[in-house]
Amino acid sequence: MRVDELPVDERLKAVLKERGIEELYPPQAEALKSGALEGRNLVLAIPTASGKTLVSEIVMVNKLLREGGKAVYLVPLKALAEEKYREFKEWEKLGLKVAATTGDYDSTDDWLGRYDIIVATAEKFDSLLRHGARWIDDVKLVVADEVHLIGSYDRGATLEMILTHMLGRAQILALSATVGNAEELAEWLDASLVVSDWRPVQLRRGVFHLGTLIWEDGKVESYP
Repeated sequence: MRVDELPVDERLKAVLKERGIEELYPPQAEALKSGALEGRNLVLAIPTASGKTLVSEIVMVNKLLREGGKAVYLVPLKALAEEKYREFKEWEKLGLKVAATTGDYDSTDDWLGRYDIIVATAEKFDSLLRHGARWIDDVKLVVADEVHLIGSYDRGATLEMILTHMLGRAQILALSATVGNAEELAEWLDASLVVSDWRPVQLRRGVFHLGTLIWEDGKVESYP
């Protein structure tokens, strides 16, 4: 699918083209045809570097430009929050305000009400929910990055509580490269499911030892 064919705001298309994006990868196109652009929940399980974040950006920005409200992008780590914040700042050229919040679990952070895209760790957003931040009523979309962590011992319960709380209140996009129960997750979220093993670059396996790389197919390369 070419960017020009996307049923999205023309301003969004223009920014994508400025980034040099003219055509989408096959799993990206499938995801955007799943109903996500029309508000349907989506579980997107595709390999690393196959473009999950771009799908979420397109859905997120298009929704905000057309409907207003706020979008929350959940990440598991503070470092990832900072990374996504820097990436999403590009959308400020379309008039969207971007913020990141990761600390101080005893605050409602009312200042976030002035922003459209809010990047947060799951623990921080859970705290905002429990403290009753008023701006949460304006959240139209929640993106759960690395959603496979819902099965982790230490942080899974927090992510599950967030999605349970927001289910039915906002559109949910769940992203993962490694989730093992994608079908079950999609059923729980009443979501479309897109699963693919397509990769933009062929994945090769081998063993590197003492300057010699032995590939799975038997080819050998030496590195002095």
